[in-house]
Amino acid sequence: MPKRTFNRLDDDKKERVMRAAIEEFQAHGFEKSKIEVIAHNAGVAKGSIYQYFDDKKELFLYSVTWALEYFMKVIDRQTPLKDMDVYEYFLSGSRERFELLKREPLLVEFSMDVASGKYASLAKEANSELYRIGEEYELRLIDNGKKRGTIRDDLDDKILLLFFQGVTEKFTREIMARAKDFKYEPTEEHFREMESFIKSMVSLLKQGMER
Repeated sequence: MPKRTFNRLDDDKKERVMRAAIEEFQAHGFEKSKIEVIAHNAGVAKGSIYQYFDDKKELFLYSVTWALEYFMKVIDRQTPLKDMDVYEYFLSGSRERFELLKREPLLVEFSMDVASGKYASLAKEANSELYRIGEEYELRLIDNGKKRGTIRDDLDDKILLLFFQGVTEKFTREIMARAKDFKYEPTEEHFREMESFIKSMVSLLKQGMER
């Protein structure tokens, strides 16, 4: 996790550091990536990176966290989390996800590669962090649905979460694979296909979770 010095930076500077780090990790892998290159591309001194993070490993793990939270914040700006249940999370954010594929191909590809185990030496720790953040977010969506009466309340949240993850994980991987096939330059036709795919997934979720 970042040090207090990093947390005191303004948001623009934080983002410059994180984007520079992700670009370097994605281009050269973890072992061959260089802190001095990250610092140069972020416009800070090499020593500053070590004031922000204990070492390169901590910087990498936080890069994984930062990318996921960035995507969540973008979608949340469109439909605030407090107003969504698990169904709306996918349906209302489908256009925004589509636009993210075009706007943020580097972050999307980096996140996909982390999830698929490309960074083998750190895969376990990185994916553990991804799952932790994802589960916290998903449990809040399930709780929202229970409060609104759109999700069944006769099952424990953890059981509902397992079902939710089982349905969505394969669908999400398929969407990402398709995105890679069209090289993160989707057309409106691609969007319509993706939207139809997501609606099918939500239909399956409702069969198991809807009240």
